[in-house]
Amino acid sequence: MEGSHVEADSNDPLRVHGDSADVTPRKQPRLQLSFQEAEQKILKDYENIESKARKILGTSCQKMTHLFLLKDMPEHLAYLRDRITTLNSRPALEPLYIGLFGNSGAGKSTLLNTILGKRFFLPVSGTRTCTSCQVHVSVCRSKHYEAKIFLLSDEEWKEELRNLVTLLENRHENSEADGDLEHAIKVLKAIYGEGADEKSYEDLVRTKPVITIPPSRVITLRKTEAEDLSNELDPYIRNQDGLEGTGVDNSQCSEKMRLWPLIKQVQVTLPPSELVPEGVVFVDIPGTGDANKKRDEMWKESILQCTSIWIVADVERVFGARAHEDIVKEAIKACQVGKCSDITFVITKMDKIDVDEYLRSHPGASRDISKRDTILGTKQELKTRKTRALRERMKRSLTSDAEVLQKQDLVFPVSAREYWELTVLTREDTEIIGLRAHIRKLYLDTKRSQLQDYMKEILVVFSLVDVYHSTQLSLNPSVNKDELKAFVSEKIQALKNSTEVTFGQMDAPLINGVKSARNKYKKNIEKVFMKGKTSSGFHRTLKAACVRKGVYVSRVFSRIDINYCLAEPIYEEIEAMFANIFRKQALTRASLQAPINEFSKEVKDKFMDFGKVTNLDRSKLNFLEQETDIIMRAIEREILLKKKAIYESLEVTIQSILSPCYEEVANIRGKDSCARIKATLVQNIELEVQRAMFEKAKEQMMSQFQNLTEKITTKLSKDFLSMLDIAFCQNDQLMGVLPDFKEECREIQNLLRMLRQLE
Repeated sequence: MEGSHVEADSNDPLRVHGDSADVTPRKQPRLQLSFQEAEQKILKDYENIESKARKILGTSCQKMTHLFLLKDMPEHLAYLRDRITTLNSRPALEPLYIGLFGNSGAGKSTLLNTILGKRFFLPVSGTRTCTSCQVHVSVCRSKHYEAKIFLLSDEEWKEELRNLVTLLENRHENSEADGDLEHAIKVLKAIYGEGADEKSYEDLVRTKPVITIPPSRVITLRKTEAEDLSNELDPYIRNQDGLEGTGVDNSQCSEKMRLWPLIKQVQVTLPPSELVPEGVVFVDIPGTGDANKKRDEMWKESILQCTSIWIVADVERVFGARAHEDIVKEAIKACQVGKCSDITFVITKMDKIDVDEYLRSHPGASRDISKRDTILGTKQELKTRKTRALRERMKRSLTSDAEVLQKQDLVFPVSAREYWELTVLTREDTEIIGLRAHIRKLYLDTKRSQLQDYMKEILVVFSLVDVYHSTQLSLNPSVNKDELKAFVSEKIQALKNSTEVTFGQMDAPLINGVKSARNKYKKNIEKVFMKGKTSSGFHRTLKAACVRKGVYVSRVFSRIDINYCLAEPIYEEIEAMFANIFRKQALTRASLQAPINEFSKEVKDKFMDFGKVTNLDRSKLNFLEQETDIIMRAIEREILLKKKAIYESLEVTIQSILSPCYEEVANIRGKDSCARIKATLVQNIELEVQRAMFEKAKEQMMSQFQNLTEKITTKLSKDFLSMLDIAFCQNDQLMGVLPDFKEECREIQNLLRMLRQLE
């Protein structure tokens, strides 16, 4: 669906765009403007450096294009080709994901709209939940506003359909209805029409949907104006639950509205903005999970993918809300096993603070205190209290040197409404500007670090060409290579031994965790049952959790995860040691990074000493040293990826062991099903505990640690031996045919110096 191709308005940071009218802000202080201008200059400097580096690399690649077309390409030239073409096509900055997590109705979409400078871009409502699916929002170099709506695949929908039908079984046996039941009925009716909730799974699979589902399972919208895309996008991402009786006209877009159960994810891109840099992706995620299995898996994956996690809470629900604690726990887990290095608590709707309520809780305050001073006073109190609580909570699970614990500002109390209306607060008071500055700082720090790594890899490519130029000068290359290979192999074995000792430290806390889990499993499973103490329909939710292998996100009972519930005592015992092993700063003797750093230093020192003794060509030394750094960074990335699987192995193993039990429960029907479901779960869990379920989970985690040890040493052996083969290659076919890159190498080194001067 195309809009007319008209040049979109540029985003002026001093001119805020609403959907219906522009809002003229009050004049900002000069300090704020100069600070933003300084950031803009740094960003432009980074972009210029990246552009020059890419141009140098592109020109260098063109110089060798004719060599890459050789029929019988030497192995070493193929290695060079692969390295340079990969670098040429790779972005210098991977996307920076910022996840907005919080209770439904907390104001995530309103906050995101305001950050973007577009008041009503994503659907918002003051009275009910709006976003029904995960929405990714970013800016790109296009003059159009574009959205891609991804639907569940046919297989994913059939699995969801089976789960929905199971949830509706025996619903007529009691009159009690609940949100899960009502939601399942609405989903089936939206896709298959009236009466769908009375049909069997087999009948529904044969029933033709009453809506049109595109064969590609992707819908693309493209407009030249933000308002046009917003209007067209609204029916796809607005939560359709509870629309009845709200006055919403369903006639014009009923077809689009009825697609909502199938929508997996929406990706929205906006034209360039001076408010948000290109490369930042906001992830607006509804609630604390999703009843749909695939969307819930994406919810969990998104947390681990995010560099920054914003926990968004309404000012009236800042303290005591269980959902917030669950999200904080997930955010801390993301810092332990994912990419997250930043947790920010955002308190929304500060304009709701009431003067009379403030005076009742502050008897010493002046009776004529202004609304603005009331809000500012409450903001400061909330910042202090919530920062202390959040920091203390994180300290219990994260190492003292964790990056997030070094942050000065953990809490931002904001008012998106006041940002636009300015009836009480100034724009600075709303803290939206502060949040944008926080985003830009995070972006600039990441950009500088990744750009530096990118240019170092370019230097390795140029040093590799120098190595090929110098091959004819090498004396006894095989003797030299064999001596270095023997040394490196010896050090890799030493690292393997150190790694095994490091991971062996997990054995004691795991043993304690298993003991704790054995003592607490009855109490913990009873906690799950207690969630439905006052509901006669809880058995449907419990059964739905079993159909989904122990995990279900209920609209009534929140998130139910039997596997994690049983594994939690083990996690509590291992968290401190796990975090210490994988810490990256202020390393201790228990940290994995310490022997890795020692290995890297010893190998590079050996290369330098060997170079002096044998008068090794400088180009070879440069290549060996720089390639070593790249190999070690690849090892660190491998550890980061594997760390998640190791951490989750406890609950995954428990889930696998209990899988037959879950299947048995899923088939329970008829009278007294709730009692029978509970009894079956308890009996099977008790039986598996006696059969050493927790001990098996412990052994599986230790096995995962051993697998990581093997993966590290195998990869190091392969990469270092390959590197030495290349450094000491003798290939007359390359003599005189490779171009000289000394000048390009100097240019990249100059760009690296410029980048360091900008720190």
